Amino acid sequence: MLIPAWQEEFIVPIWQEHTFHTARYLHRLFQLLEVDCVIDVGANLGQYRTFLRQDVGYSGVIVSFEPIPSHAQVLEDQARNDPDWHVEGCALGAAPGSLKLNVMSDSQFSSFLTPNHEEVALFRDMNKVCEKIEVKVKTLDAIIPMVDERYCSRNIYLKLDTQGFDLEIIKGAGKKLSEVRGLQFEASVRQIYDGAPRYDEVIKYCEQRGFLMSGIFPNNAGFFPILVEFDCFMIRQERSDNSVDLP
Repeated sequence: MLIPAWQEEFIVPIWQEHTFHTARYLHRLFQLLEVDCVIDVGANLGQYRTFLRQDVGYSGVIVSFEPIPSHAQVLEDQARNDPDWHVEGCALGAAPGSLKLNVMSDSQFSSFLTPNHEEVALFRDMNKVCEKIEVKVKTLDAIIPMVDERYCSRNIYLKLDTQGFDLEIIKGAGKKLSEVRGLQFEASVRQIYDGAPRYDEVIKYCEQRGFLMSGIFPNNAGFFPILVEFDCFMIRQERSDNSVDLP
């Protein structure tokens, strides 16, 4: 049986050094929010699902969205061994339709936006366009009711990792955003895509819609001491007065 990272009280493996505190925090947050469904947008090759299962200790429903067809197929193959993991082969955005996706040399950087290396040259080789593909786009406004009906979800957690496109996806939730109990997104301190919003713009938008800041964790640990992006965690304001002790 795998022991989640948050249960390791004294010894943390080197490979968990940069994710240990995030895993422990998320375990506590999921308890507080009673999360029973995670909407995983920008699933890539399933790294976040693995993190939730192995490090956070979350065993509930995960619905992963991945627009690159070959990646979606990999996820579907993996999901056969996890009955509570469901894969949707499309992207999310502010409006339904289709968009051209820039598939980068390292697919984790794939984005609807164009790479910009003026502020950050660290990702120049990884973050360059190899091909453009047209992908189907849906909205959270349509997805959330589907998730509610299909998986009987009560407390949704929204994870966004779409390389500068997170705010567009949040905008596509409309009034259904009120059903999201907690969310996380990549907040850009330095621009690596043309037209990507700064961290404060996304935070302000979410605050105006009833969310409060809950946690901040740098996600570019390999590039210390420069902060390029951080994972930002926010929760619905009405849940902010609750608390739960860590084990």
